[in-house]
Amino acid sequence: MVYVPAHVTLMDFDESVQEVNPNQTYVGPSPVRFINLTTPKNLLLLENCENDREEWLPVLYRGEKFYINRHDVLPYQEEKWLD
Repeated sequence: MVYVPAHVTLMDFDESVQEVNPNQTYVGPSPVRFINLTTPKNLLLLENCENDREEWLPVLYRGEKFYINRHDVLPYQEEKWLD
């Protein structure tokens, strides 16, 4: 589990592109969908991402796989409810 603050963007990438030609300006998979979170969320991290070289981390959001920038993720925090 990871804690994701409000106003962070989740992205869904076009994973059908496997090969990138370095002679072209294309630099990686194209984002095909964006979701901007309006409230903080605790999301399930889908892969063990101990490698600091990974820029995008896969998370589960509403039953679908999305990616989030590793700099937007914080350690899991238990939700506190306000009365």
